[in-house]
Amino acid sequence: MPSPAKARPRVALLIETSNGYGRDLLHGVHDWTRASQSWSIRFTEHPLRTALPAWLNHWEGDGIIARVDSDEIAQALRRKGLPVVDVSAERARSEFPRVSIDNRAVARLAAEHLLGKQLRHFAYCGDGESLWSNQRGLAFQAAIKAQGLRCEEFRTEPRAVRSWDAEVQALAKWLRQQPRPLGLFACFDGRAQFVLEACHVARLSVPEEVAVLGVDNDQLICDLCDPPLSSVLPNARRTGYEAAAILTRLMNGKKPVAADSREIEPVRVVERRSTDALAVNDRHVGAALQYIRAHAQDGIGVKDILRAVPVSRTLLERKFVRVLGESPHRHIKRLKLERVRQLLAETDVPIARIADLTGFESPSYLSAAFKKETGVTPRSFRAKQRHIR
Repeated sequence: MPSPAKARPRVALLIETSNGYGRDLLHGVHDWTRASQSWSIRFTEHPLRTALPAWLNHWEGDGIIARVDSDEIAQALRRKGLPVVDVSAERARSEFPRVSIDNRAVARLAAEHLLGKQLRHFAYCGDGESLWSNQRGLAFQAAIKAQGLRCEEFRTEPRAVRSWDAEVQALAKWLRQQPRPLGLFACFDGRAQFVLEACHVARLSVPEEVAVLGVDNDQLICDLCDPPLSSVLPNARRTGYEAAAILTRLMNGKKPVAADSREIEPVRVVERRSTDALAVNDRHVGAALQYIRAHAQDGIGVKDILRAVPVSRTLLERKFVRVLGESPHRHIKRLKLERVRQLLAETDVPIARIADLTGFESPSYLSAAFKKETGVTPRSFRAKQRHIR
């Protein structure tokens, strides 16, 4: 006689869906259940910083994945006595295993992107209330200062103190006082949208006078912005996937371990019009950069650049080092490897095909160059970083 089928685990998901990051978390949980084990899921919309839903008091389940963004929510979840995985970065510490975004890595990636535009003036716009926003701001400022440059911060008022319109006017006034061109990093896409509105009020052109970068790559917000918004793409899908895997361990009776808590690195910057400009005064370097951006994946070399920009190789290389801090050859290689990282993280394209698409002579040459740059092989990088489908 066959044994009775094991009941599906009953899991509550307390995650908001008002932004792209929250929705991608849920996609990641779904990826795990589709690949490993079906769950009976209880899910209703749970806005940020709100009390737990009333149904949780009498719900009989096996585990919970939640954004534990206050001590009150943590206390209420402890009383349930169920395994919990926290996917919030709102509090400095969590008594539950926590899988969240690496906010410092987000800020470093943002700084690298804006520094790559050859900007000399930078600013940060946070939300003034969240731990993760403060972490991003401090890490961004540190990355800029490490290059011997200054980074200003627009200090926002608490939401209850100043209206949206008054805040936009205050930011517009502040932006007019900043040196330009300015690279501005906003703590998330919604805040970046607010910055773009202030730029319009201040009559500052984006990206020529102010290059604006957000976080979350919320497709709807980014596309609705004018101009379309560049944004750091966090690996929220992987965050949700790993949270589901950890919760399964806990529901199977395993005790939490230190390795269950981890921070997930972002994938890349998705560039759109809001940062699509280069602040380069040297006309030869500017022309060379335009050519490289158009043809970096075509297997070009310095000789190809010299055919498009009629200067001597020695002069071009000297100018590149002075303006960019790297040679033309190094700049081409870095752009190609950025594209390799993107394809490895976001697609299942075979490595041999990626070599073709990015202008490497062979898969073995790509692998050697990639390992020298990152310390890991393309295969290992893909296993760790790619979106799990």
